[in-house]
Amino acid sequence: MPSDSNSITSNDINSDLIKDLLESDDASTLFTCFHCGKCTSACPVAEQFPYNPHQIVKLGSRGIKERVIEDQVLRYCLTCRTCQEYCPQGVDFIEFIKKARRYLINEGGLYEETHDGILTIITELQAKSSSGFKITKEMIPKGQEIAHEGKVAYFFGCLPVLDVVFDYLDVNLMEILRNTVGILSTILETPPVLIEGIKCCGHDALWKGHHETFKKLAEHNVKLINELGIETIVTTCAECYRTLKMDYPKYVKDINFNVIHLSELIEEKLRKNELQLPETFHEKVTYHDPCRLGRHMKIYEPPREILTAMQKNGIIFKEMERIKENAPCCGVSCFINCNDMSKALQVDRLMEAKEVANLLVTTCPKCQIHYKCLLHEKKEKNDEFANLKITDLTNLIAKLMGLGSSEGAKG
Repeated sequence: MPSDSNSITSNDINSDLIKDLLESDDASTLFTCFHCGKCTSACPVAEQFPYNPHQIVKLGSRGIKERVIEDQVLRYCLTCRTCQEYCPQGVDFIEFIKKARRYLINEGGLYEETHDGILTIITELQAKSSSGFKITKEMIPKGQEIAHEGKVAYFFGCLPVLDVVFDYLDVNLMEILRNTVGILSTILETPPVLIEGIKCCGHDALWKGHHETFKKLAEHNVKLINELGIETIVTTCAECYRTLKMDYPKYVKDINFNVIHLSELIEEKLRKNELQLPETFHEKVTYHDPCRLGRHMKIYEPPREILTAMQKNGIIFKEMERIKENAPCCGVSCFINCNDMSKALQVDRLMEAKEVANLLVTTCPKCQIHYKCLLHEKKEKNDEFANLKITDLTNLIAKLMGLGSSEGAKG
């Protein structure tokens, strides 16, 4: 093997790491690394622990498998994509981590998971089952209708599961589902489709390395969507958005539908004066960019345009200092690394939010879960965040449309 790391190519690797871990063009990005350390200096994990992305890339490019395929290296990465924002060579570190996790699982390895791995168990059971979520009356707000076939469908993902698992946090994620149905029923020409039998999008399975589980979920969902002739899928979850729009086309054939986030649709309606927000709500609001919607998919402006438009309804919209590509991660990736580092990142972000607002709005159910989990713990000890509330942008939109309950206000 050559001594100059910059001259190494995949042909020089004696280990089978590159062959098994990095296929097609993904391998080439490792060998462009300058080892400048910008990724490490930007990494939120490295702020709390001795975590070194550029050293991991160097070891990976040399095929030193035993120093890369290990629990702490793979579990601690948040896959937030901050590293790639600063990398002058565009090394796709999180793709490397994703495939390394898959390699670990295929080798029979395991890493710790939060909540005793219950969410992984639920996902695997869904993948093995022939059926998915049932459409229940709880999903449909009073006075609204849904369709069972049509051109536009709402992909609600795992909201029903997460709502039950995290009921003790009062996240009320089913409110997001109901409010979205109400919003779409109001702004679309025909009621939205809720797909009977749809399953989890598979985001966590993909990023945890459970590739076969992800494939089963994705293929099931694509088949159902195609059979119904759906042309547009609307999501409210940042992770569902990235998974359906970016990852499904990589792993599943015959993707015949477009994917948009609800914020994109609402922003367009407001811009074209096709949507009115008649209600008032006086509150200081700030917005948190989820990693998947922001750095991963570059959807920064639609949520901000919506909140700016709401200022005539009484909203006072103020930005935090770190926004868009510089927004910090909520600190937990796929429920596999909730630790002291996670808590430190959450405290840091919520301290930043409370300096400018009383209501933190996001577009990711998991961001809401993780931040409310911290608030739940803090409120048992002190009132440090007593005046800070957290909610989803969907709930705020529904409230100002006159559709939602008080959830948008109380968070």
